[in-house]
Amino acid sequence: MVLKNHPLSGEERKIVSTRLYASEFLYFKKICEKEGKSVNTKLKEIILEEVKKRFGDILEGGKNG
Repeated sequence: MVLKNHPLSGEERKIVSTRLYASEFLYFKKICEKEGKSVNTKLKEIILEEVKKRFGDILEGGKNG
């Protein structure tokens, strides 16, 4: 799905992956299910929150921290 109004529309995307123990994944999946989000959506949300916390809102020219 292409988001036409997204600030990064057209920019190359990268894939992020990691290995988790089965028990870690099950707990993470429970969090996702409780929030009604897919694993991918939740991972992206966590990554974007961390980037924003450390660098500000880079898409809006926010303050760097």
